[in-house]
Amino acid sequence: MLDLFFTVLNMSITAGAACIIIMLVRGSIGRILPQTFSYALWGIVLYRMIVPFSFPSIFSALGNMKRSMDSYTSAIKAVSMKETIGFEALSAHRVQELSILSPAGTGLPEGSSQLTESSSAVLGQADYLLITAVVIWLLGFFALLIYHVIFYAKLRKSLSTATLADYKMLSEECKEEIGLKRSIGVYESDKVQSPFVYGFLSPKVVLPLYAGSVLDEENREQIKHVLLHEFCHIKRWDHLIKPLLFLALCIHWFNPVLWIAFKLFNQDMEMSCDEGVVKVLKSGQKEDYAASLLNMASAIRIRPKSALAFQATNVGERVKHIVKYKKPKLAVAALALALLLICAVCLLSNPINLGSGMVDGQENVIVLCSTDGTDIADTILLLGFNSDREGVNVAFIPRDITVDPESEAKGKLSLYAGENSPDEVMAKLGDLLGVKVDHYVKLNTGIFRDLVDAAGGIEFDVPVRMLYNDPYQNLSIDLQPGRQVLNGENAEMLMRYRKGYEEGDLKRIGVQQAFLEAALEQKSDMKISAAEVYRLLSKEMETDLDMKTARTLISLLQKNGEKGEGINFIELPVVLNSDNFWTLAFAPETAEIINNYF
Repeated sequence: MLDLFFTVLNMSITAGAACIIIMLVRGSIGRILPQTFSYALWGIVLYRMIVPFSFPSIFSALGNMKRSMDSYTSAIKAVSMKETIGFEALSAHRVQELSILSPAGTGLPEGSSQLTESSSAVLGQADYLLITAVVIWLLGFFALLIYHVIFYAKLRKSLSTATLADYKMLSEECKEEIGLKRSIGVYESDKVQSPFVYGFLSPKVVLPLYAGSVLDEENREQIKHVLLHEFCHIKRWDHLIKPLLFLALCIHWFNPVLWIAFKLFNQDMEMSCDEGVVKVLKSGQKEDYAASLLNMASAIRIRPKSALAFQATNVGERVKHIVKYKKPKLAVAALALALLLICAVCLLSNPINLGSGMVDGQENVIVLCSTDGTDIADTILLLGFNSDREGVNVAFIPRDITVDPESEAKGKLSLYAGENSPDEVMAKLGDLLGVKVDHYVKLNTGIFRDLVDAAGGIEFDVPVRMLYNDPYQNLSIDLQPGRQVLNGENAEMLMRYRKGYEEGDLKRIGVQQAFLEAALEQKSDMKISAAEVYRLLSKEMETDLDMKTARTLISLLQKNGEKGEGINFIELPVVLNSDNFWTLAFAPETAEIINNYF
């Protein structure tokens, strides 16, 4: 049920955005075009309200709004109720499983990974708010639906006494003029005050009884105008389109923009139908048609309290439009059609999903970064690319994680990566994490220097004084603390420094993550394309990714970084095993966390 609610919410916001754009088009250039153009535009909104999928296009006007909404709803679902019913609140244990906070015992600083009662309470409260929202949405939907079902049932009962009107010749004449081939019954009833179309599969025209009380020439002309108008509705299937749109509106009842759209839709439907009638009338008869419309409207005393009721609305504007209306020239009709097609492509399509070619919607890539002159992995990352919301999940893997409990030294992941093939490393890490690793990328930190220099440097707040020398690794680190712009060489020092941290490699991971976040946030000011990034990486990069896929994943990473969202840094809880030479291992709940995000 929660998935359905978020799907509806996503569709509602998308349809609302399309509505606003259509209102702007309708109120500007739409004023000089036939009203049929404005009426056709609402078909785009109807599609967005009832169809949860679309086609990708570079011309999509929804752009980042659609991507952001997909990311937002997907993120909420990822940290909320996972069960099928979806009505269980998150417990403290569930919060830990989702890696919102990590358990104690990881060696991290005090307070950085411990689940507090206040955090659990806030998350539980948010979850109950979601449950409440779903319940309110369902109550609103069924209340509207039941009310109008009752209204329709009462209308059906009141029309049981309607009699077949003796307008066969006039009806056939109107059907021929309007181009309607179906057989349509015309009925009269003393229970209605205005003419309307009744029925879905077998529509009928119902007229008020007074309309044909005296069938003189004047009254006959008025009835003809009414029949032409109602037959035009039937010819265009308005008797099905309007209930369908209203049913969609019941689903999206909480969106005020769509209620405004429904009102404007009714106006455009009636006015475009008026245009259809005027087109078949003889010269000089549109004023008589406008007079018939006014006479019918003046006879209405009580208006039905239902959005489904067909009634004479906005009569003044309709009369003005009828009097001023002229059959559009070919150029105007062509312009209306072209504009309609443009709006359809821009508003019906979704922005192109860079990750649409991913297998099962997910690609997991392990990145192994080693230093000059060694194959030992100094920095290890797991990147998870999700095509549903074009999101990227990033997890730093501690290099000292034990892969072989029988060996204290050679059992570390960094050494294992240096002594075994990438395929073996992917398989081993997949076993440790309980997830499939699809691809690998092996890099040298020298490329990292080139990337930072090509980007013009990265501004970053160095947390501590970093001073370290290791002649065996040809490593010399000397950085002052404080905010500064780091060039490639200094950035490499920052990323490699770990000996001075009390928590060792675990603290270094936090600094590396913060630096990567800063680099992605500052990407919008950097003139470096995905193609240039790939060119720099490919100089000394070993990977099983083909060029197209690699550039696509780079673009996805850059795009999400520019938005400041869509990239989630996932903290993987670890435990220090004192019974086995103080080895580092993933905590038991890590597998569930990985499964949620990768």
